[in-house]
Amino acid sequence: MRQIVKCISTVDQFDVALFNRLNLGVEIQDFSEPNLSTDERADLAERYSKLLIDFAGIVSLHGPYLDLKPASPDPLIRAVSHNRYLDALQTATQLNADYLIFHSQINPFLDEPRLRDLNNLQTGEFWNKITGETDYRGTILIENIFEKTPDMLKRYIQTAARPGMKINLDIGHLRARRADLEEWIRELKDYIAYIHVHSNDGNHDLHLPPGQEEITDLYRLLDKYNLDPVLALEYSCDNERIADEVARYLR
Repeated sequence: MRQIVKCISTVDQFDVALFNRLNLGVEIQDFSEPNLSTDERADLAERYSKLLIDFAGIVSLHGPYLDLKPASPDPLIRAVSHNRYLDALQTATQLNADYLIFHSQINPFLDEPRLRDLNNLQTGEFWNKITGETDYRGTILIENIFEKTPDMLKRYIQTAARPGMKINLDIGHLRARRADLEEWIRELKDYIAYIHVHSNDGNHDLHLPPGQEEITDLYRLLDKYNLDPVLALEYSCDNERIADEVARYLR
């Protein structure tokens, strides 16, 4: 049976009893909000800590992503990125999260080999430094966002070379760029541990529910490449309909 996680954008969407009954994990996305104050972040973490005491499923946390660049040549931007990432790592530690997700921040237009290699090297240095400053022991996931090819993300993971670092393959981001899903799965199959499932019109990142044909095609590819990643439903679905939605993924 596939491991299913539901993404939530606010703590009020987290019905622990319902999620437990459905054997459903949770991906917490509140902490990616950049306007949360330090006190608000602390209060939110405390609320989640209390709810998670009785929670049996997978716990994932989505880290910050707006305007961040850990491998920026600008030291001030690197410093802000470092602080944002460290906050997320500390929150993930506090919540004992199994997975912590960060966008790759890869700029696909910087594809000149020397610049790309330098960016990957600096990214590796960043991760080497920041993971030494935290006790987080879960899996760090790097998510595709603007990349043109799977090779860019593959090189990122290989250069960062952090033990346990894996890929969160975001299908909606691929669909919005009209990328070939099988090519990405084939090239990244050794690193994919988690998948964001959602759909769109092929142009914009709309976070729509996928059609049943899309789910069937995804399962066909996962079976073909012998993969069993966590599937995170990253689209809106209220708690009254969630059981029916989860049932579409069970087989």
